Amino acid sequence: MLKTITKNIMDHLPENLHLTEEEIASLKGNTDFFLAIAEGLIKSFYDTLYSNEFARSIFKEGERPVREASFKDWVVKTLSGNFDNDYWYWQAYVGILHIKRQVPNHLMIFMMGMVNDYVLREARKRIKPEELDTFSSAWIKLTMIVLALIAESYHYFYLQAITNVTGIKTQLLDNMVKTDVDKLLKENAKYRL
Repeated sequence: MLKTITKNIMDHLPENLHLTEEEIASLKGNTDFFLAIAEGLIKSFYDTLYSNEFARSIFKEGERPVREASFKDWVVKTLSGNFDNDYWYWQAYVGILHIKRQVPNHLMIFMMGMVNDYVLREARKRIKPEELDTFSSAWIKLTMIVLALIAESYHYFYLQAITNVTGIKTQLLDNMVKTDVDKLLKENAKYRL
């Protein structure tokens, strides 16, 4: 099932948003850059999370070193691996882990934004100007694909669990949501574009 949802997400990715060979080469060619900033990025990431009471509540006492090591492992595997189906399945798997940890999608999106800001700020300081556009494009594409896989697999498996427990079919859930969304849109019509 994980492979099916991953394939579905990747199949819907517009062609020009896939990583090109040049962009993959740029990411892999900047491994030293990533390794140089990894410690600061990871510290900033977890300092940000631990500064927020809600985010902090997701973690167990004394867990931060384990989570930091996991993040560093993600960086190393991302830079040393191939961006093949197994890599993308792994990213979707991360979405399922976030369900288990009760990490909401909005927090994942906030934190990916923080990661992007940190990496791109450092890239402007450390990467040659003539390489920066390709690198920046590659990094944004990579993290947006990863975020899409994490968030969509989270959403899909959450709905699947509801379907399995209640017996309500996904199509019925979709119709119920559509009805509630239509009602909400009507109640808030003044915000219409």
